Amino acid sequence: MARPSFGTRFKAALAGFLLPGSGRPLVHGIPINPFTPRRGSRAVCSAYRTNGWLRAVADTVAESVATPRWRVLKATTPKGKALLATCKRLSTEARTRTGALERHQVQAKGLARGDLVELDTHELLTLLEHPHPDFTGRSLRKVQQLHLDLPGESFLWLRRSTFGSVVGYEVVPPACVLQTPTQTGAGYLVVYNNFSGMVPRSEMVWLRHLDPDNLHARGVGRGLALGDELDASEAIQQTLKSTFERGGLPAAIVGVDGGTAGDGEDEVEDLRAKYEERFSGPDSAGLVWFVNGKTTLSQVQQDFRALQLVEAEKSLRDYVRQVYNVPPELVGDLTSANRSTSEEAKYTLAEYATLPRLEFLRTEYQLHLVPLVDRDAVLDYDDPRPHSWERRLKAMTSAYGPHVFMNEARELAGQAPDPKLNGMRFQPLPGAQPVQDGPKEPHNEPPPRGPAKG
Repeated sequence: MARPSFGTRFKAALAGFLLPGSGRPLVHGIPINPFTPRRGSRAVCSAYRTNGWLRAVADTVAESVATPRWRVLKATTPKGKALLATCKRLSTEARTRTGALERHQVQAKGLARGDLVELDTHELLTLLEHPHPDFTGRSLRKVQQLHLDLPGESFLWLRRSTFGSVVGYEVVPPACVLQTPTQTGAGYLVVYNNFSGMVPRSEMVWLRHLDPDNLHARGVGRGLALGDELDASEAIQQTLKSTFERGGLPAAIVGVDGGTAGDGEDEVEDLRAKYEERFSGPDSAGLVWFVNGKTTLSQVQQDFRALQLVEAEKSLRDYVRQVYNVPPELVGDLTSANRSTSEEAKYTLAEYATLPRLEFLRTEYQLHLVPLVDRDAVLDYDDPRPHSWERRLKAMTSAYGPHVFMNEARELAGQAPDPKLNGMRFQPLPGAQPVQDGPKEPHNEPPPRGPAKG
């Protein structure tokens, strides 16, 4: 083998001098600093408790992500291992003609041939369904998804048996993880309930949405991006609440001339005390106030229409809902809804909100959680998208021609192929004429002619 040139050796020596991780990929040579929680992580989780609209929208997504059934598959043949490797690489963008996930179709073929087997009982399924003695797996998956959507990260503190195997996990709020590890091997600094200390890196699974500015920093979530909108919506609600709690300003102030009213501080304080006594609750809203003085009428109004509070709050609500990819019909907004949009709303939520989040969890689980339990297993989930009844109705009632196989029509309608119909096509529709490639001479003999007229 030829000896490397001087320039190549000089670059390698310079890289070893400048980078602490010489000989390894560049990303491992970059020093990583510990990161504290992002500002607002605790506040956005608290807003979930107090802001009804944020909770309704976030719960709609989190419930849909926590509900689907998880599956565990293993290979029984070398061909099955190749199929599982292919399934790991296929994302949700790979679809079949009917819109189903291509990964699920590959798995179905492998199961039918016996190359794959789906396990009904497995340590991974037990881990996902019963991760904690006090909480169900669905509840913890919902909280985990709320953490991913609001602050943008979720921490799973692993629970191990006496033999050291992973049997569950504890979901730690992101604000309670005060420090993340560095490249030197330091653990996570956690202050949660009565615990305060370091958790080794091997005992924590850190799921997060990467920050484009710093991939090694803390996660970024939709809730943090909605900070200003949530604060503005809360301010509008507090304004309305305060206005109606104190009864609002009086509808009018009437002054009756009864002598010297006095303009000292004592008179002003007495007047203020009388006002607070009479107009301190919702029952006194809109009353007329009579005071001692010259006869005047000063009308006072709180014009919410001029402030456009209702329109502003509706705009903020719509913005929060759109950021979460939630259709309006699923949160009770039926302003422009009909039967078709109501049915499609379920599919829209599953397609654009639930499915991407499930795919994120699948890839993260497969990378960080599955190797701790069974390296040969492949984790997957059931397709959360409901069948479109409108599409099925059209497929069942459409008139097909010879260009469509019968099993293709069954597949479009959501039915399993029938082996008896393999290779069979539909007959031409009544009245349909075959298409000719070009004009042809008529083969029929001309009709007989009668005698010529003289």
